[in-house]
Amino acid sequence: MARIIPVLTLILAVATARVTRSESPKEVLAQINKDSFGNSILSVLQLQLATGGPVGEIQILLNNIASQLNGDQKKADKVHESDTVAFEKIIADLEQEIAYHQTQIVALSNLRDSTTEALGDAESEVRVVTSDIANNEKSFADEQATRNSQHETWVRKDAEHVDQIDAIDEASKIVQHLQAGVAFAQLKSRFEKVQAKLMESKHALFKPLINALTQLASKVDNKSIIKILELLAQIRQQLVASRASLLATEEKQAANWEVQSGHLQEEHKRLVERKAFLENSIVQFKVTIQEAVEDLEDQTLFLEDAEDSLAIQERWAAEQEAQYEAQTFEREQQLEVVERLQEVLTQKVSAASEFLQVREEVF
Repeated sequence: MARIIPVLTLILAVATARVTRSESPKEVLAQINKDSFGNSILSVLQLQLATGGPVGEIQILLNNIASQLNGDQKKADKVHESDTVAFEKIIADLEQEIAYHQTQIVALSNLRDSTTEALGDAESEVRVVTSDIANNEKSFADEQATRNSQHETWVRKDAEHVDQIDAIDEASKIVQHLQAGVAFAQLKSRFEKVQAKLMESKHALFKPLINALTQLASKVDNKSIIKILELLAQIRQQLVASRASLLATEEKQAANWEVQSGHLQEEHKRLVERKAFLENSIVQFKVTIQEAVEDLEDQTLFLEDAEDSLAIQERWAAEQEAQYEAQTFEREQQLEVVERLQEVLTQKVSAASEFLQVREEVF
C-alpha cells in the first residue's frame, strides 16, 4: 500500500490537464491508462480486483491523498498569507526609505545650491570690504598727516609769538630804564639784541617800532619814549590776541580731528570685523558645500540600493505569488482527479471492472 500513494499522486498530476467532466468512466480510465504512471496504478487496481481485495482500500488511499492535498493547500495558504504580510511590511519599509532618501537628496541639493550662492555673495562682499578698509586707512593717514602739519604750524607760530612777546617785553623794560634816566650806553647791548630780534622776525607790525627804536638810539627824549611805550603796548596786545587766536584754532582743529579720527577708527573696526566674519563664513560655506556634496553622493547610493532592493523584493514576491498560484491550481486539478477516480471506484465499479477485463485481454 505504501507505494500506491506516490504513484497515485504522480498519476493525478499527469492526468489533470487531460480530464474533463464530460468524459465517461471508461474514457477517464482510458486516459489514465495511456500514461505509464497511470498504467502502473491501474495495474495495482487490476491486481486488487483479481485477488478479490476490497475496493475500499483504494478508496482509503484516495481519501488520504485528498486529505493530504487539502492539508498541503492550507499550509500553503498560511505560508502565503504570512509571506504576503511580511512582503507588504518590507515593501512599505523600502518605500519609506526611498521617500526619505529622495527627501534628503532634495534638501541636500537645495543646501548645496543656496550655500554656493551665499559663498559667491560673501566672496564678492569681502572684496568690497577689503577695498573699503584700504580706503579708510588711506583717509586716516591723509587726515593724520594734515592734522600733524596743522599742529606743527601752530607750534612754530606759537613759539614765534612767544619770542616776539618776550622781545616786546624786553624792549619795554629798556625804554622804561631810559625813561628812568639810565644812560643809553649802559643799555646799548640789550637794546641791540632786542632790535636784532625784532628785525629778524620781518613782521610788518614791527617796522614802526624798529624805526622808532633806531631814532631813540640816536636821541633819547621823553616824548619819543612815551610814544614808543604806547606802541610797544599796542603791539604786545596784538601779539597776545594773535597767539590766543592761533591757540583757539589749534584747539578747534584738535577737537575736530579727535571726532573725525574716532569715526574713522570706528569705521575701520567695523570693516575689519565684517571682513573677519565674511572670511569665517566663507570657510564655513565651503565646508558645508563639501559635506553636502559628500552626503548627496551617499544618499544617492542609498537610494539606488533601496530601489534595487525594492525591485528584488517585488520580483521575489511575483515569483512566490506565481509559484503559489501554480501549486494551488495544480492541487485543485489533482483534487478533481481524485474525486473523479473516487466516483469511478464507488459508483461505477462495474464499468471499472469491465475496463480492466478488456485491458487484461489487450495487454
